[in-house]
Amino acid sequence: MFKKIILRMFLMSFVSFYGQSITVNTTTYTVPQLVQNVLFGATAQNSCAGGVTNITWSTGSNFNSTNGIGYFQNTNPNFPLANGVILSTGNVLSAAGPNSGTQSNGSGNWPGDTQLFNYIDGLGIDADLNSYNNATVLEFDFVPFSSSMSFDFLFASEEYGTFQCDFSDAFAFFLTDVTAGTAPINLALVPNTNTPIAVTTIRNNANNNACPSANSQYFGLFNGGTAATTASNNFNGQTVKMTAQSAVVPFNNYHIKLVIADRNDSQYDSAVFLGGGSFNVGTADISGTGIYSNTHSFLIAEGNAVCPNKTLQLKASATPIPNITYTWEKNNVILPGETSYNLTVTTEGTYKANLIFSPTCIQSDECVVEYNSELDLTTPTATQSTICQSSSTFNLNQFVPIILNGLSAADYEVFFYTSSANAQAGTNHITNLNAYPGTDNQTIYVSVTDLIGSNCTEYRQFQLHINPLSDAVVSGTATVNLNSSSPSVTFTGSGGVAPYTFTYNINGGTSQQITTTTGNSVSIPVPTNTLG
Repeated sequence: MFKKIILRMFLMSFVSFYGQSITVNTTTYTVPQLVQNVLFGATAQNSCAGGVTNITWSTGSNFNSTNGIGYFQNTNPNFPLANGVILSTGNVLSAAGPNSGTQSNGSGNWPGDTQLFNYIDGLGIDADLNSYNNATVLEFDFVPFSSSMSFDFLFASEEYGTFQCDFSDAFAFFLTDVTAGTAPINLALVPNTNTPIAVTTIRNNANNNACPSANSQYFGLFNGGTAATTASNNFNGQTVKMTAQSAVVPFNNYHIKLVIADRNDSQYDSAVFLGGGSFNVGTADISGTGIYSNTHSFLIAEGNAVCPNKTLQLKASATPIPNITYTWEKNNVILPGETSYNLTVTTEGTYKANLIFSPTCIQSDECVVEYNSELDLTTPTATQSTICQSSSTFNLNQFVPIILNGLSAADYEVFFYTSSANAQAGTNHITNLNAYPGTDNQTIYVSVTDLIGSNCTEYRQFQLHINPLSDAVVSGTATVNLNSSSPSVTFTGSGGVAPYTFTYNINGGTSQQITTTTGNSVSIPVPTNTLG
């Protein structure tokens, strides 16, 4: 008995969670607020920044019929939109679940939409189309400040199931570039096609086997049969959540018309649900430029940190926005004089861009900038980079381990150049490394690139030196004390710098060498058998 009670409670909780229906009302927001505060987000910030104006609408309540525009909320995971705006061909309040009966609301004096009719009729895809009725329309103008716009939506209809083979209400999202004066385009299309979305173009024949499926991957749920009592909404079927999107020209004026209507009669209503906060026409969005183009964070952990001793150019939006004010902050402190849409960064910190459209309309975005640590590189000393005049070339390869200072040569790429400009550009590096014909006091420029970490390149420089050959002379007459137990002769070298290597022989015998690291003189022992 105890187990049965637990199981029953679990099933009741499960049904309650997945059986929750959407809620719909027409009083929380006015229609302009539905556009500004709902479609564009929780506040009016995005809509004021997007220049939303000229909001108009038409629905049944304009013709003494039912209201087809409202606000919905949802907590049912079977319905993929949390909240938003619903446009219906019937009474919007009847859209809430469960699927308890057929919605066929709307009077005969509630007209259709001429633009929608001409569009569908012109495509030649519905031979039996005579008219559209009960049209709900929502229109407004906006100004994008990015190169794309988009919003989420879902289509639902009572015609799924019984009538899905050959009968479908219609809807469209007509977008017009007013500035360019181009013809409207419909954004409500089956993905990757030019086919308008409808019951007949997105369907699953599991719900009616009298016709084959069409683009069934975009069909979401059938709310009829046993699913009716736990359905989130009062329509027989619904698509998956989809996204309407289009390329746009930043700062052009655009007009969008969202329209849905019943086909040929006023029966079997349909609706389109528009995702709250999903209408995106561009926002404040900090990113880098140059090699950091389209990068929005600059963290060591993500491999995007800035290279040592380099500057970073940030921009607050895709392109400069006219007639607004920019301000920048670093670590929550306003940067004086920084009022451009871009900012030059030279140090780490948290940077924030504020786009001020008006005192009550401000968009902001921020990013964290980190710098990679400088490599612990060294350069050859004068002694290490010196050859004698008798040698004709330098071996630059021998300087690589000196420069890397213990770093693995397999992890770093080292190039040598004859000019700083070439080193910075990474062009015309020295290729004859083992036998480079350098000159005295010539500056060699080095680039070292991290191949396994930051991919940063650092630069160093050093000089080549050539010591001229020294002349060894005997200073005067060498006098040797016969009574000395270790007689010697002193030689003095002139020219050059230490260390000196003295090569000598006695009476034409085998050559011998003595090297001194300091001074320019050396005493050479004289064998006593040479004295006389």
